[in-house]
Amino acid sequence: MENVLKTKEVSDLLGVNPTTVQRWVKYFNIHCQLNEHGHYLFQTPQVETLREIQGQLSEGKKMKDVTVSNPSIISDSQQPEEVMPTFKYEQKLEQMMQRIEDLEQRLAAKADDVVTYQLLNHRKEIEAMSKSLLSIEQRLDEMDVVIKQNVTVPLEEMPPKRRSLMQLFSF
Repeated sequence: MENVLKTKEVSDLLGVNPTTVQRWVKYFNIHCQLNEHGHYLFQTPQVETLREIQGQLSEGKKMKDVTVSNPSIISDSQQPEEVMPTFKYEQKLEQMMQRIEDLEQRLAAKADDVVTYQLLNHRKEIEAMSKSLLSIEQRLDEMDVVIKQNVTVPLEEMPPKRRSLMQLFSF
């Protein structure tokens, strides 16, 4: 197996920033292996291609004008790797639509439950208010009866006024 280098090692070898190496790999679609963490692993052909790219860029070429002499390491990202038959898409779409319908039904049922609960609470509140209003009406009726009878409190039932300490010392 050939010597495998990480992005940092390649960037040190080329004297550029690791993000520059990553940018070149993405821009030129250079096919690299990835480790379990998703980091690039470079072999000798990829390093040589990156050196070639670096040389052309240092000559003053723009990235769109750079040509790579080893096209075998350039991945063709425009070709799909595997074509899925149409009927599988249709099956997956049908499954997705069924799930959406189930979710909509469950959501509607949940909304109905919430509305029912709110209505019951409102009904309880209204009944409590009605009872309060009835008791207030009864008290008002009792007060009306007392006022209509024009009942006055006789004077002798009123407690005698007591003189306050301040009244004794005032002139």
